[in-house]
Amino acid sequence: MSPAVERDDADPDIQLILVDGSNHTGFADVLSAMNTTSSTLTHCRTLNEANQALRHAPDKNLLLIPVEHNIYTTFTRLQTQDLLTGAGNRQHFYQSLQHTLNQLQADEAVALMMLDIDNFSAFNNQFGHDAGDRLVRLLCERLMCCKGQTDLCRIGNDEFTLLIKAPLPEIRKQTRDVIEQLIELLLPAYQVETHEVHLHCSIGIAIAPEQSQEFDALIRCANTARLRAKQLRGHSYAIYDPLRDLDEHRGISLEPELWQALQRKEFRLFYQPRVCLNTRRIIGAEALIRWEHPVRGMIPPDAFIPISEKSGLIVPIGYWVIEQVGRDMKVLKQAGLPEQVGVNLSFRQFQDGYLASTIERLILQHDIDTRQLEFELTETALFRDEPHVVSCMHSLGKLGAEFSLDDFGTGYSSFSMLQKLPISTLKIDKSFVQGIGQSEADEEIIRSIISLARNLKKKVIAEGVETPEQLEFLKAHHCLMAQGYYFSRPVPLEAFLQLLATPAAQQAL
Repeated sequence: MSPAVERDDADPDIQLILVDGSNHTGFADVLSAMNTTSSTLTHCRTLNEANQALRHAPDKNLLLIPVEHNIYTTFTRLQTQDLLTGAGNRQHFYQSLQHTLNQLQADEAVALMMLDIDNFSAFNNQFGHDAGDRLVRLLCERLMCCKGQTDLCRIGNDEFTLLIKAPLPEIRKQTRDVIEQLIELLLPAYQVETHEVHLHCSIGIAIAPEQSQEFDALIRCANTARLRAKQLRGHSYAIYDPLRDLDEHRGISLEPELWQALQRKEFRLFYQPRVCLNTRRIIGAEALIRWEHPVRGMIPPDAFIPISEKSGLIVPIGYWVIEQVGRDMKVLKQAGLPEQVGVNLSFRQFQDGYLASTIERLILQHDIDTRQLEFELTETALFRDEPHVVSCMHSLGKLGAEFSLDDFGTGYSSFSMLQKLPISTLKIDKSFVQGIGQSEADEEIIRSIISLARNLKKKVIAEGVETPEQLEFLKAHHCLMAQGYYFSRPVPLEAFLQLLATPAAQQAL
């Protein structure tokens, strides 16, 4: 048996009631050992005795356990089964994955899938941990209905793993088949008490032996892919790709340098023009951060923003961006930029309770003209912690700043939300723009967003314009503003000022 573990004197979370009427060999020894490690175990020989125990402990979480033909089998199952959901627990996951990898033949492959609920902690904070437990059970029930997977395990609060074993040439197809089935199972809302809740899940996948056949490395790859999936909208998945996923060791080496980069002033702001499609003139810009590393060269935001989000450094970095934009805006205004400069705010920044007051201090300290300041946020940020985000937006709106909703069309914004909040601009996500000429559905979504913006008296900007065909479609459907590589990549302030100062250059955009 496992050695005794430390515990406090509070009542146990779960009371175990063993129901066994047989005299199994060794039962007394096992029961004695269990009782020395925990006061949560009760032995009953009949169901009547178990019912008496239930009546004497009405306020406890109780679990009735029928003893199997072998008492040791029963306790082995208890050691490897998650008590909340009935799925395998973390110990079972480790044993099962290690066994599967050890037994893998040369022509076989196994996909490890790691899945969790997006914003589960926010759900717990809003509805309570009992509701969170019920949600986890409901999720597990759906996962158990998925065909083609084996060894479903719960390894954390809301974290589950699944294994898919297949012949090596078929592993990716079978994995995608399981993913499609999973997403279909996860789409319906959850009924938790009186609440109907829509929640998304993120799935990360690593394949052995393609990524690694080493136990820890495969888990690390699947978890890294899951973090990339979380950057997508809705139910999302990602299969580990060494070219797209940040290597963990590289992330570890970059994280301590991020704070030094802020102190050494290694960050740079680039500006991407927003263009009026009627006049082809630059009327605004979006500020985008870059890291000019003294050894590694220019590091793109995709390589360090996820690390800064995870570590919390995005908060001071975000304040630096606002402060620098405030300085640059004075120069941009003198150069004739007529409209706003957009600054991205991440959800992680909204978790800082001093966000609104700190931005207000920066505005006053640097005399920032808030009429030219626009904060860009995603639909995800609105719905993760809605009351706090809404409060911050109203506070910043009173200072004169406006808001745009980035990646619009990929989330679940309600019309009432758009009307209640100080959102002046909708940004059509580039994924829809890329579908122009290829997808009638994407084109219809773009037409609908433009019509919605017009009816709500809001501006609309199309992101990611790269071709003349995309430009002509947007103009034909009265989209007034756009940005993308067709006009200009993000450029340093000096190059942006040259574009503003040269009418011929603007006409050529």
